[in-house]
Amino acid sequence: MNYNSIDIKNVDLEHSFFHYTNINNLESIFKNGLEPRIGANSLYLEKSSKIFFVKGEMGIIDIMDVWLKWLTAKSNVNKFIYWIGTTYMRFPLCIKSLPNLIVKKNLNNVKKRHKIYNNMKNILDDSVFLKLDLEENVDFDYNDIDEVKERYYDSFLKMLYTKNSNLQDKRMEYWNMHTKSNRWIEKEKIQILCYDSDYKASILLKYLIEKNMEYAKKNCPFLNEYYNYIYK
Repeated sequence: MNYNSIDIKNVDLEHSFFHYTNINNLESIFKNGLEPRIGANSLYLEKSSKIFFVKGEMGIIDIMDVWLKWLTAKSNVNKFIYWIGTTYMRFPLCIKSLPNLIVKKNLNNVKKRHKIYNNMKNILDDSVFLKLDLEENVDFDYNDIDEVKERYYDSFLKMLYTKNSNLQDKRMEYWNMHTKSNRWIEKEKIQILCYDSDYKASILLKYLIEKNMEYAKKNCPFLNEYYNYIYK
């Protein structure tokens, strides 16, 4: 790749900001910058276009565990049913036990989990992690609101968010941060992460899991299972 890159071993992994994207987006990103949008995983959940990112290596570890849970929870659900479900859960008088039961059932389904793990490995093989040089109060605000926390009830989010999430505090957390609404990230603020000249997000994630194995075992059950299923 001829794009601006940096080896993960030379990065301040505690304080840096990271975003992941499909490799096919790189030409556009390094020509025009990162565009805010409501992506497929945020469909019907977010109110405005943003760029999502995480802070630190633990942000990558935690968001990957959440993504695996989220994708498993909504597996085999078409967009129309997904829209109905996400809309229904926002009604104050919705029967919370019904969507909770569906999500719990999906999360406990081993075949669905394994299918998602295979899909995620394929996605990550075709994706990269980007290091973003972001400025507080210009590109983002630590006090910005997590719109999913704001719109959905705690018993649902508790099944999908990280173990250490504070659902009472509606502000965004290190593993699920976003830019200010409609804020572009200039190409000069972007670098591609690599590991010994390998840019695949799957390789970088494997490196980070192994570097933080005890944390993953204790706090990220889906990511830990993903690692053991894919790499062992």
